[in-house]
Amino acid sequence: MKHADMKISVIIPCHNAELYLAQTIGSVLDQNHCPNEIIIVDDGSTDRSLEIARRFQLAAGDLVQVYSESFRNAARTRNLGASLANGDALMFLDADDLLAPDALESLAAGLADRPGGIAACPWRRLELENGEWISRPASCARRRPDQDALSAWLVGWYYTTCSVLWSKKAFVHTGGWDEETFLNDDGDLMMRALLSDIPLIETASGTSYYRRLPEGQTSLSGKRYTYGGLIGRMAVIEKVARMLEEQKRIDIYKPSVSHAFALIAADAAGRFDGLCQQARTRMRQYAPSLWSRALASRARSRVSSNGMKPVAAPPRDRVEVIRFGTNRAETVLASALANSEPDAASLCPLPNLPAVSVIIPVYNRAHLLPRTLDGVLKQTFTDFEVLIVDDCSQDDPASVVAGFQDPRLRYLRQPENRGVAAARNRGLRDARAPLVAFLDDDDEWFPEKLDMQVDLFRRSPREVALIYTGLETVRCEGSHTLQEPTARGDLYRELLVRNILHGAGSNAMIRRNVVAEVGFFDENLPAIEDYDYWLRVSRHYKIDCISTPLVRYNDSRDLSGSSGDEVRRSLNVKANQEARNQFYTKHGAQMRKAGLAHLFLIDSARRLLAPGRNDVNAARRLALRAFALAPTSWEVRNMLLQAFTSDKMRIFLAKGQRVFERIVRMGARNTAPRRE
Repeated sequence: MKHADMKISVIIPCHNAELYLAQTIGSVLDQNHCPNEIIIVDDGSTDRSLEIARRFQLAAGDLVQVYSESFRNAARTRNLGASLANGDALMFLDADDLLAPDALESLAAGLADRPGGIAACPWRRLELENGEWISRPASCARRRPDQDALSAWLVGWYYTTCSVLWSKKAFVHTGGWDEETFLNDDGDLMMRALLSDIPLIETASGTSYYRRLPEGQTSLSGKRYTYGGLIGRMAVIEKVARMLEEQKRIDIYKPSVSHAFALIAADAAGRFDGLCQQARTRMRQYAPSLWSRALASRARSRVSSNGMKPVAAPPRDRVEVIRFGTNRAETVLASALANSEPDAASLCPLPNLPAVSVIIPVYNRAHLLPRTLDGVLKQTFTDFEVLIVDDCSQDDPASVVAGFQDPRLRYLRQPENRGVAAARNRGLRDARAPLVAFLDDDDEWFPEKLDMQVDLFRRSPREVALIYTGLETVRCEGSHTLQEPTARGDLYRELLVRNILHGAGSNAMIRRNVVAEVGFFDENLPAIEDYDYWLRVSRHYKIDCISTPLVRYNDSRDLSGSSGDEVRRSLNVKANQEARNQFYTKHGAQMRKAGLAHLFLIDSARRLLAPGRNDVNAARRLALRAFALAPTSWEVRNMLLQAFTSDKMRIFLAKGQRVFERIVRMGARNTAPRRE
């Protein structure tokens, strides 16, 4: 795409910015590359900000759109603006910052060569001196020539939000702004993008201006050195460190992570001693070994992660008086201020965003889809959208969806078959609701399912990020079983051993914002991608449950192996075991740290000894690995005995174990203290 053809949406979140908003909008209108839309989202201002924005809307016509909502949350305001944007590229411009006339032109030119990336231009800071705004050099740390962008960002080098142009693809792929990161949310968003290997294109031309507000004035982003600000900064660094650990890249970045915590400790010293000590503990935890330093040195020798050398820093000694308001901006500004008083009707109506997004991945089971969709559309809770993600099926699910003629149904087709994790991720990226529910294309919901989960979410604190329900399992021969779970709260340790949520995800609902904390489903796993995701969510959030069975899980297993594509992929022995091996590689360090790795290994071994699988050699290898980790464990010794005996003896021992467990439970009930 030529940069001249690139459609740019400028999103301006605004809260009590009446002193600066007109000049900010004016600097956008004065661009050489004029944006296709300017979206102003007023976040509950109590001054004249909304009035000023509406005057510009009246003067500039369709170019300026004004919305009003009261979130008191900059990240949520920006996400709303992004959901309303139609551009190929997005700029998030704070209501007190400014753009030089060539800023968008330079950024668009940089992005044109790598349309899925992020472009950044030089920036300067504005400071008020003697009644005039003076432009001074950027106030961030310098970036060394041997640092990649992520390493440098961790230790204080950065581009301000107003100097960055996001391709829509890069922003969506990153997961959007984290609405729970109340400070350094711009750093959080950018570092998540860099962790996803999204290229950062640095331009030599174009300038943006970050305004440093005078004493007594605050911006939406808060204050960097307050207690809350320091906590927010540390939370972001901990998130990045955890993501690096999951990607097995932490050794390369240990020096930068340790340095980042050292900076926070220095800023907290003498004022917040407890926080200072906490940051120092993290600093020592990530202090690099000699091996880590060698890896980091080797990585730095490859220049930057996107293969581009950093642009030379602009001169740091140039000081100028900055003034804007010329050409088109001056004309529109004068018209806006002279316009008659705007009325409430001039506000653009906010779209009716759904409360829940339902994601249904579909692959070659169009004949089962009507039953699944029928259960969704019969829900007693009706404020939802349904995203049917067709993973390049060979049958025709599109005609099934069209046959329902319900505007809440959205059909999305993948360009190629990429698996259920990729299909769910496509749904997550297109979801518009704050809550997301998952449903497999051959399972069914009972009518009260969404109603009960949404009600519980509304009564739950923000730390509860996932709610699952009980389920009814229907097997191919017609038998029924009910699962009525009670596990809730901090379930991380339990999920390190086994998936206690069951239902392959059809009984789970999450807050959409957890994507900004834990990322998306792992598309490299050939199975159990839902289990992996619930575990990652539980590491940072609490989980609640509704014991009532609200989902019918249709277990279509055919143990004879004759059902072909109809067998769930997670039930395919080879794919399942390969996925569990990858799962252990990914989470094994945390399992061993918690002293639970041997339990996961013997659970994997037990699955391999189940009827229809009988991979005895693999089960024996897992049992021996478990024995090496916990040689005194009764569970491990029992599994060794089962793995190294004959089939008949194994069945006999399994029955004996069940009898023994029943006797233990009865004894526990008999010895329990009685109430008088």
